[in-house]
Amino acid sequence: MDFEFRGTLCGYLCDDCEEQLAGMTVRLYRNRPDQSVTGLVAADEKHTLALLDAGAADAKAGSLIAETVADENGNFSFKLGAEQKYDGGPFEIDVYCGTVPHRKPMKNPPPPVQFSVTTLQPMWKQTDAGMLAYWEYCLPARFWCGVRRRLGAWTICGRVLICNAEVPTPVAGVTVSAFDTDWIQDDPLGSGVTDASGHFRIDYLAIDFMRTPFPWLNIELFGGPDVYFSITDGGGGVLLQEPRTRGRDSDRADIGPCFCVDLCVDKPVTVDHAWFTHVGDFDINADIDPATGLTKWAAPVGMFDAHGGPGFGFYDGISGYGLKLIGDCPAIYPGGASAMRYRFTYVNPAISPTPVPITGAAVNAVVVGDRAIPWRFGPGPLVTTFQSIVVAPSGGGATIPPPPPPPPSGGPFPPVPPAVIVPDANGWVIVPPDVNGGILSGPLLRFISAAAVPGGAGWAPGDTAGNPVATPRNGQTLTIIFEAEPVTGPSVAEPTLTNSLPTILINNWSQANLLNILQFTVPGSDCCTPLSTDLGIQYTTDHQLMKGWSVSITSCASSKGWTSPPTPSGTGPRGGFGTDNIPIGAWPGCSYTVWLSSVRSLTDGEQDDTGATSQITFCIDR
Repeated sequence: MDFEFRGTLCGYLCDDCEEQLAGMTVRLYRNRPDQSVTGLVAADEKHTLALLDAGAADAKAGSLIAETVADENGNFSFKLGAEQKYDGGPFEIDVYCGTVPHRKPMKNPPPPVQFSVTTLQPMWKQTDAGMLAYWEYCLPARFWCGVRRRLGAWTICGRVLICNAEVPTPVAGVTVSAFDTDWIQDDPLGSGVTDASGHFRIDYLAIDFMRTPFPWLNIELFGGPDVYFSITDGGGGVLLQEPRTRGRDSDRADIGPCFCVDLCVDKPVTVDHAWFTHVGDFDINADIDPATGLTKWAAPVGMFDAHGGPGFGFYDGISGYGLKLIGDCPAIYPGGASAMRYRFTYVNPAISPTPVPITGAAVNAVVVGDRAIPWRFGPGPLVTTFQSIVVAPSGGGATIPPPPPPPPSGGPFPPVPPAVIVPDANGWVIVPPDVNGGILSGPLLRFISAAAVPGGAGWAPGDTAGNPVATPRNGQTLTIIFEAEPVTGPSVAEPTLTNSLPTILINNWSQANLLNILQFTVPGSDCCTPLSTDLGIQYTTDHQLMKGWSVSITSCASSKGWTSPPTPSGTGPRGGFGTDNIPIGAWPGCSYTVWLSSVRSLTDGEQDDTGATSQITFCIDR
């Protein structure tokens, strides 16, 4: 007989904040002879929850029936039968966590955690396809937050309300930032934007509040941070700024891995403007030089993760995703009743003064907001959830906001599909009227700048190591223009709202990073020819915005007393080239590797260029 066991797992972070256990591995085990199965089946889950050490998890591996991974909504399903040697009896349910939802990337993540939830005798129901049972469970906050802490994940869940409203009124579309009060420096923990119900979430790591400018000193004497908050609206206006001393109060000091808070502002928040504010983390007015189009300084996103500048240009990033153009646009024209639309254009003064709409192949997908819709994630009533709104080059087949999808009426229960808005031929994007808070505030478009300023290899086939590149490649400066207006078109009463980034330097060319050994270029020689007395390192690095470059040599001959000699290095503006001749007659017989590393002063607004490396190996045969 075939059995299908479906389930849903979630975990409470506090009474009114929970998360789906997306990506967790669910394991089913046969009960062992030393267990009292009847008692375990009858026991409440809160009495059977137990963390397992590695030995306990390994000891029950031989009793494994099956395992699967929960989807993004915490749903999972098992098909059980003869192949699993299962006959419908009770089983033990465990969860294996390599990470937890929303954990930020970590350099050295802690080991995975496995825990037992319960022993369950499913209540099987006969269907045409066989036996079906469903089970759902939400882990209590005390236990789930303990698991998150073991895996290095800390979170703040909260909501923002209007203080002076007669009834609690949520505030949507505002940014809440959390800070840890410290003796020497206040650590930014992160920020989150409120949804339609005023809720926000901030995820951070222990290192975010334990870091210090003095590596030898850990100034955190307690287990958690001491938090205070600020709230800003879509235009950067400050709605709440708690004093740093607030973090020392008893209800804010030494908070745990899950912390829930209600914050309030004194007045409703409305966006009565539409404007373009940032390229990634860079403010278009304060952080980008209008004369050169280069960054003035590093993006002010925190002492330990600042990036870019001074003197950085822009490119589409390591993965070519493009530049995130950020700003604000309300769904309704300020002071009026007309629906709004917006677009970005660019001008390449080297080609034409005519603005070119950013649309089609110049657009990459980006989430610009979300909206509340009814949805069904399993048997039971509809629940309110959020649908992501995406501006993309294609995929939705529409240039207007598509209507919300109808909720599923029966299983299987799919995740909520995104609402895809495609800019029209002139680049216009119509703001969805039901977007959270009536505002788009954040990413508005992702611009593939290579569509306007192409790149490619930074050298030609005839260029060789040791010589300058024949045709140095340069980027171009653009002007990026933002426009917002009523969908019905501009008029005297409702003019187009516009502002621009006057100059931004775009350079999508790869850096030249060419390396060779002179002795390998001699007729009759190649890379297999041993060297004996001389080494000639031929190198060429080139880029309009070269941050730095260096030649280096490594070898296991260091165990024989060999040390690497001085080698060329340098910084911009373009790089360097030449042949570095080194006598090697006294070097021990061994293999050696020559490295050429270079990195460009380029950022996509969020991440900087990570550089390029070439290597070539030679041997000395004594």
